[in-house]
Amino acid sequence: MRVIGVSGVPGTGKTSLARTLSEYLEIPMINLSDYTINNMLVIAYDPSTQSYIVDEERLRQSVLELYRSRGPLVIESHYVEVVPREIFEVVFVLRRAPDELLNVLLSRGWSGRKVAENIEAELLSVCTVNAVEELGEDLVIEVDVSGRDTSDVAREVIDVLFGDRPAYYGHRIDWLSILSDDRIEKVIEFIEKNGE
Repeated sequence: MRVIGVSGVPGTGKTSLARTLSEYLEIPMINLSDYTINNMLVIAYDPSTQSYIVDEERLRQSVLELYRSRGPLVIESHYVEVVPREIFEVVFVLRRAPDELLNVLLSRGWSGRKVAENIEAELLSVCTVNAVEELGEDLVIEVDVSGRDTSDVAREVIDVLFGDRPAYYGHRIDWLSILSDDRIEKVIEFIEKNGE
């Protein structure tokens, strides 16, 4: 086994799933954002987005060296695609219905703008698109976590890893075709009201 990637926008349960997988598989878990900051693999801090600008080349090299020295890992991040493709076993992109995600992020006390950016990213499949563009269709599996708890999602992911459930590479979640018009309207109204 190589690296298991867990991606998705904030509020999809990446960290909880990654911890569960790490414990079950008995391999270390890395939160890529914490790893980046703790190892000073940043270029600068952007106060407008309240986030660090990552030195992607140095981060890639550092994670590659970590993998070579420690072996299999679970890596969790909304930008997991910066990790070198050759060390991945698979990347699971967690997806949550945007209206459900809206409630999760608001409950965290986030600003309207930050919530709007993230639900728009979910609506537009940004994490999936980025992962597929950088890593390839054959490594990326989407998992709908809407209305599900971590243990249920973990069972699905573990079953896929061990071949007990088919892996649906290439199947993509399209919220615009799945959700009812009123659910989509609620999300779009929030984005228009709170976005830039």
